[in-house]
Amino acid sequence: MVFALVNLKADLFVERGAALEKRMLKTLLGCFFSAIVLVVALSPGARSLYLLPVDLRVTEGSSVLLPLHLPFSLGVSLEQAGMVRINGTELGPQLVKFCLSRPLSLETLQQGTAQLRLSVFGLTIRRLKIEIVPVVELVPAGHSVGVSLRSDGLMVVGFANIQGRDAEFSPAREAGIRLGDRILSAHGMERPDSLVLNQITEELGRQRQQVLLTVGRDDRAVDILVTPHLCSETGQHRLGLFVRDNVVGVGTLTFVDRESNIYGALGHVIADIDTGRPVEVGSGNIVRATVTSIESGKRGAPGEKRSVFVKEENNVGSITKNSEFGIFGEIHNDLTGDSPAVPILLRDQVREGPAYIYTVIDGEKVERFAIEVQRVSRQQSAPGAKGLVVKVTDERLLAKTGGIVQGMSGSPILQGGKLVGAVTHVFVNDPSRGYGMFIEWMVGESGLLERREEIAPTFFYRQRLRAS
Repeated sequence: MVFALVNLKADLFVERGAALEKRMLKTLLGCFFSAIVLVVALSPGARSLYLLPVDLRVTEGSSVLLPLHLPFSLGVSLEQAGMVRINGTELGPQLVKFCLSRPLSLETLQQGTAQLRLSVFGLTIRRLKIEIVPVVELVPAGHSVGVSLRSDGLMVVGFANIQGRDAEFSPAREAGIRLGDRILSAHGMERPDSLVLNQITEELGRQRQQVLLTVGRDDRAVDILVTPHLCSETGQHRLGLFVRDNVVGVGTLTFVDRESNIYGALGHVIADIDTGRPVEVGSGNIVRATVTSIESGKRGAPGEKRSVFVKEENNVGSITKNSEFGIFGEIHNDLTGDSPAVPILLRDQVREGPAYIYTVIDGEKVERFAIEVQRVSRQQSAPGAKGLVVKVTDERLLAKTGGIVQGMSGSPILQGGKLVGAVTHVFVNDPSRGYGMFIEWMVGESGLLERREEIAPTFFYRQRLRAS
């Protein structure tokens, strides 16, 4: 009996050991295959594949590299023939095999949209939507311009406390006025300036009446009644708020489109210095500006161009739009003179490497300076101001400014003689580096393509005359 129990325990021990070995073997095999999958997924070849954009936008007649690094041949086909060549071979619905010992150079032949299919061993591993768009040519600028922008209504930038019977308070704030509101009308008076608002407040205050203010807030109009209060210090009736109706500054002209007479500048929004809110355009203009001196940028302290306006009565252009992509409007006095227009490059065509910017560091003379495009955010599907990272490499510019300084925003970036973007921001901890915006975002925001369509018969007639 005892012997039988011992044998039973031994058998159970062996079975448990075998089960344990199986579990360990499965675990080891799982770890092994997971490691293989991880290595393959992190390999340069796999990364080059999944980093390809889903949508590829290129201009007609241009070329772009598909930087694939795979250890085998790749089959490529296009659903519509006659639109694209790769490495000199025109694509169609039939698969064409390419050895990836050298990058795939994609050359566009005509406008349109089609699906590009990538296959390995007959299996589709990736599809790319290719959109081939017309070539847009713009004149790169780089000129310093003074900006004078009047807001659409008085901007509320602060509150002032008035001494009451019991305590200090702001009647406007108590009534519900908020920072960033725009006063569109006061007691029926449309778009009052600060002087008119003070006169209305004083008159109604003496009559012990409330002031009806219509304010712009979050794309809607709100009516608010405010009771003026007599200020013991000034002896006048006040609403207890600070307002501003204009903003002035200096920036850089990015491009001029001679076909539509539209310009783009700055590459970023003009915001009120106190509230940080974008200034809604009522009216405005840009004028010539001359650089008088430069405060060089240092780590932790961005530099600045010091400029003065020149002949303010002679407008260079109007301001009709102020957005996160810059300011835009109609050009009246083309500062670019007889400078030639150049093609633009779209996001998917820009590459890391040497480039240059146009900007002014002395007087009104536009000069060219060497930079390096260090990073291109090809996965940036939504427009934004930080698609490029650039580094100033020009020794003379570094010695003069330390790199990118305030007032340089909007300086056009060119690569291979083509316009690719504009400088937007500086790195505070490294003034030699900064961000840039893809030029296609500025073009889309400017409305120049829509303006060209309005004058399409004239525009296309001129284009054909030039071609002939």
